[in-house]
Amino acid sequence: MVNHFARMTPAYARLVGQAGTDIKKEITITREKAYPFKILQAKARNGSDIAFDLQEFSKTDGNGYVLTISNKKMAAGRYADSVILTTDSSIKPTITIPVYGQVISAEPQPVPTPPIKGPSDE
Repeated sequence: MVNHFARMTPAYARLVGQAGTDIKKEITITREKAYPFKILQAKARNGSDIAFDLQEFSKTDGNGYVLTISNKKMAAGRYADSVILTTDSSIKPTITIPVYGQVISAEPQPVPTPPIKGPSDE
């Protein structure tokens, strides 16, 4: 396996935030000049809690892709998924990006109220 096939910054997506807010993470995939490749397809292993967008870029210091992963989960809780990128490279035909999500409840936790005393409680 080639370690320097591509640089992924960061190597995984950690989506943490309150329910109902915009939770996103960008991952930059920079191609190494010695191993040019194109991403042919992107799909989620599960996909029920995430959405993603893949855009190609070209800069003087390198080119590659920006993968933006967004949370779709509305209820509080945790999940794990992966985005699987299919490439045209025989060296590394797939790149897997792990995704970890934690949605925190947006409603404040109710404060317990003391019981109301009636005339018979005195």
